[in-house]
Amino acid sequence: MKKTLAMLPIAVISTGRGLLNHRRTSILAGACLLVTLVTGLGAVSRADEPNADQAPRYLGGHLFIPSTVVPDPFVSTTFMTTTGFGSAVNLVVPIYNLKGVKIAETSSDIGFMQLGFDYQYAVKPRLALRVNGNGSARIGTTASSILAEGISALYGYGFGTTVSMMRRSNWQLSATADLRGNTLYSISPLGFVRAVVRSAVAGDSAGALGAASDSLVDSGNNLRVLGGLRAAYTPAPWIGFTGFVETGMGEKFQSGTSNSSVTNVGATTSFDFNPLIKIPVGLLGVFRYESLGEKGDDIGSAQNLGLGIFYTGRRFFSVGLENTWSQIAQSRTSEKIDVAQGRFVIRYDFN
Repeated sequence: MKKTLAMLPIAVISTGRGLLNHRRTSILAGACLLVTLVTGLGAVSRADEPNADQAPRYLGGHLFIPSTVVPDPFVSTTFMTTTGFGSAVNLVVPIYNLKGVKIAETSSDIGFMQLGFDYQYAVKPRLALRVNGNGSARIGTTASSILAEGISALYGYGFGTTVSMMRRSNWQLSATADLRGNTLYSISPLGFVRAVVRSAVAGDSAGALGAASDSLVDSGNNLRVLGGLRAAYTPAPWIGFTGFVETGMGEKFQSGTSNSSVTNVGATTSFDFNPLIKIPVGLLGVFRYESLGEKGDDIGSAQNLGLGIFYTGRRFFSVGLENTWSQIAQSRTSEKIDVAQGRFVIRYDFN
């Protein structure tokens, strides 16, 4: 790819007053969700669920809350969907002249949308295979950002396996292997106009549009192979912890660049109020670190902190809202992007 692209995860990004407004919106949305869950679903008893004590996320008397940021170690047949939207600021974009020489940089504001699904099938009690897919799109939120960044779409897929190594009364340890890939498409109005003008200046006015067509749409692919460990532990029915670490090699979107080593680590803390005060609501705290983002070439390491609110009245079913606030490094500047992600999550465990 000629143009360096930074496709971030679905995000709601803001600083200062904008970040405060987003947090207020998130708190309001979470409160509405909490009221809906307690009043609409709180009357449903776990006794209505057959084999509730055999639910895969129910360990040591604690119901672990699912996360889209930190994967869990449980072997089960599971389906999960994710829906998100938002915007981004402080993404540095280079500006080139007609000769392709960078002459300046500008800060771009971008809007995002994302859809995703994950399906895992338990082949045996200790072995599960999984597949996932996701699609996201972004566009500038102002005229200058549309010209500078254009419109981008990202399609991703993944295949993996989980092997349960040990499962005891209150903890579990699993080994994982994953193959993930992404395809990024970009429409660049500014690059197209620059190519048309360049052809016209060179004297090829008739064929300017045809010669510039390759500059309008660009694409790239990357692939990652990772292996790691995942664990879950609960000291009491109302609290539980999960963690994961994975490492491997990854390609970049730009052709001709060398592969890079990749390491991701993360942990969650889940609080379930149901065992304490009989309210089927849980809170989820999330932390994740990525040594190199896999959604673009121009983003570096990322640190993520998250908070979620979920319905815990059913052991095989979970629904909730997960928000994550992040700082993402950029290779073109020392300034970091402040990110706040919002996702609506639904998960069902068949066994």
